[in-house]
Amino acid sequence: MVTRVATFSFTNQMISENMRLQTKYSDINTQISSGLKSQDYKAIARDSQYLLAIESSQTKLVSYNANANTALSNVNIMYSTIGKIEDMANIMLSNVTTALGGNQVPGTITANQANNALLETAGLLNLKVAGRHLFAGSDIDTKPVDLNDPAWIAQTSPSVVNSSYYQGNSTLTSVQVSETYSSTYGITADNPAFEKLLRAYNLLINTPTGPAERNEALDLIQQSIDDIGNLRGLLSTQANSIEKQTDKNEQDHVYLKELSSFIKETDIPSASVRLTEIQSQLEASYSASVRILQLNLVNYL
Repeated sequence: MVTRVATFSFTNQMISENMRLQTKYSDINTQISSGLKSQDYKAIARDSQYLLAIESSQTKLVSYNANANTALSNVNIMYSTIGKIEDMANIMLSNVTTALGGNQVPGTITANQANNALLETAGLLNLKVAGRHLFAGSDIDTKPVDLNDPAWIAQTSPSVVNSSYYQGNSTLTSVQVSETYSSTYGITADNPAFEKLLRAYNLLINTPTGPAERNEALDLIQQSIDDIGNLRGLLSTQANSIEKQTDKNEQDHVYLKELSSFIKETDIPSASVRLTEIQSQLEASYSASVRILQLNLVNYL
């Protein structure tokens, strides 16, 4: 029957329909097994540009949060570091108060205590994390505190403000944490809170037994402790701002991921129903094809 001119076109059409159903069955089966509507963008051409934009936005959000997490880590380290500076300042406040109580504390002890506090504070302010000095502003390759700077001279009471020990710059670090928002964070080592503290230690090292120096140093240390408390509050605010944007980025990323999945991924239950329907059509088509192809005019003569 296939070779007869009268039935050739019909036979080809029947075979083509069978092949179409086979291809459809194979495509849906692949969608179910892979979980994707298509292995490339061709089958979702109508949504491909939209999908590419979504995926680009997802990549940016991941990058923003990586930057934000680095910044947040630096802020937390700075917070912890100035907490240690504050602890040392409180110890020195107690030491100076004791020294002011009489002549029981030798000047050499006070000077040694102040010198140790000075060196420890400078070391903490020169902290380097992941190749960058945190308290040097944007000049991350420069050690911010140099106590040997010639301009940072020995002082006596009344002292004068002197932050010439500072080698960094005044530009704080800025990090892009979203498409439209960048966060500026950090504290520099020339902040008045640190300048007062270093100046107080300077006074005690150079004139450890002078009542005027001791009283001024005590006052400077107390002011510094109060200022450091404010700085820790500032760092907390900076950290909260970064964390809020990070949380928002994560929420946006989840939304975009769901949107991307809706475009790319197969609805398994619906696809399974379609697969069953096509399988039934294919079986019926095969059955009909076999019967038709077995027909022979001889059987009716």
